Amino acid sequence: MSCFYCDANHEGRNAIMFEVGEMKASTLYLFKDQAHKGRCVLALKEHKKELCECTPQELADYSEDLARASGAVKELWGCTKLNLASFGDSNPHLHFHIVPKYEGGFEFGGNFLITNPNPVHLTDAEYQEMIAALKEKLGI
Repeated sequence: MSCFYCDANHEGRNAIMFEVGEMKASTLYLFKDQAHKGRCVLALKEHKKELCECTPQELADYSEDLARASGAVKELWGCTKLNLASFGDSNPHLHFHIVPKYEGGFEFGGNFLITNPNPVHLTDAEYQEMIAALKEKLGI
């Protein structure tokens, strides 16, 4: 069976996000829908479904990656609050959504929709600028 995050050229993943780069235990992706400016996802490199399946070292490294990636998003785009969420019912590979929220902005004060009915798409140059900023901030 095909895995959204394990398959190098998964069409579904490539349709909705860009790979930013590899961190210690995970890979960071930038969503094409930027209704929440800076929205990313951080997927564990190893195919596991749950945090409780991780070795202590994987858990420590993944937690560090998540803190660093979410911190970089906050520093780069100055969000009011970071929402971090892990679901995976239909995509059973351990990953966390990093969803920056901005006071007075889209969905602030409520839950975010995994699939936004009104996505905000940027130019290729704007995506590349965001990816470059994340890479520089994270040293990846």
